[in-house]
Amino acid sequence: MEFETFKKELLDNLKQILGEEKNIHFQSVEKNNGIREEAVVILGEKERIAPTIYLREFFEEWEAGRKSAEEISREILLRNASQEREVDFSLESFENYEKARGQVYFKLVNYEMNKGMLTKIPYVPYLDLAIVFYYRLERGNFQGATMLIHNCNLEAWKIGPRQLLEDAVMNTSRKLPYSFQGMDALIRELSGDEDRDLYPGEEIMYVLSNQEKCFGAAALLYPHVLSHISQILRKNFYVLPSSIHECILVPDQGQYSRIELTQMVREVNRTQVEADEILSDQVYYYDRQKEKLMM
Repeated sequence: MEFETFKKELLDNLKQILGEEKNIHFQSVEKNNGIREEAVVILGEKERIAPTIYLREFFEEWEAGRKSAEEISREILLRNASQEREVDFSLESFENYEKARGQVYFKLVNYEMNKGMLTKIPYVPYLDLAIVFYYRLERGNFQGATMLIHNCNLEAWKIGPRQLLEDAVMNTSRKLPYSFQGMDALIRELSGDEDRDLYPGEEIMYVLSNQEKCFGAAALLYPHVLSHISQILRKNFYVLPSSIHECILVPDQGQYSRIELTQMVREVNRTQVEADEILSDQVYYYDRQKEKLMM
């Protein structure tokens, strides 16, 4: 109820400042894993796109009494104006598939947690996951920003899911090359302590992602990547889906049972991973003889 009061005060203040020159509306934005976030959009009469300003951080400031609705309204308008200037996005490039096809990519999400969203978007089932597709800005101030591709986009583009999948696989694997490194090496890199040695001897865990560490769990599906890794490790291995951004690979050397690893994934998901970044509670297994990833 307090949130509704906040939105009413905010709307009154925005209208008082802007008058009738802009259309102000709130919308509930569906994010990954069924998470929804409230946002405000301020659209001019002839504008087709506008920044989406999420309200959670502003509501927390208002609820704690640190800022008034009037102060927040002015902050939102400043942020909106700043983002309007920075947006470098051509609807013409997006609406024409011949221009857009080089910027379509794929990522992995949880199937069950996104069942509602999957009715509106093209996807390919994979294990307990779904391969979904997005358009990625590749230049300008918002380079790296993404938009989920919906069924209506395929209809407008006059293409089928197969064409989208082929283009996305090619773009994702080439433009977001995979990254594979030992956990010890990764921690040394992140900490800046090159002399630190957490696991003397052979690495017992490895991290698979892409070089940008964004939606990097999709690297599981890059052509021949898991086969290549199995040749390096010379062993079968477990795959722990630590988030939508990366997976942890554990060579099957007997140190851990599948039950222990599953408990580890579930505990980390509940305590360390943002709700909209959880990929799965399952642990997968790669058989190097069959060249197959299994549940």
